[in-house]
Amino acid sequence: MQERCALDARKKIMQWGGSESQVEQAVERMKEENFLSEERFIEAYVRGHVEHKKWGPLRVIAGLRSKGISASKAQRAMEEVPRKVILNGLNHLAQRRAAELTTHRDRVIRYLMNKGYNLQDILDSLAALTPR
Repeated sequence: MQERCALDARKKIMQWGGSESQVEQAVERMKEENFLSEERFIEAYVRGHVEHKKWGPLRVIAGLRSKGISASKAQRAMEEVPRKVILNGLNHLAQRRAAELTTHRDRVIRYLMNKGYNLQDILDSLAALTPR
């Protein structure tokens, strides 16, 4: 079973051919009976994408926003994630691409930025990898 957001539930019910009023009734009932919970969804989304997919904070926030979650709630959810966990994910990805640093440093930086990490954290992580 997977946590879903209200937006995904609405889309799924619409696919089944529900009318607009039926969709809203169904979503409200799911919320009342605790089948849908925005808080649980946010928590599961952040945990899964940070710990397993190694996404950075910028990409996680953008992903939550695409699911209809407000920017403030997405930001608060990311603030609850320890910085150490985020940096561990970044260091893991940088270590995996370390062999490319001598020839394709810019490509590695773009890859890490695409994963949602900010440039200063990326540069700090890569500086720790390269011997002086």
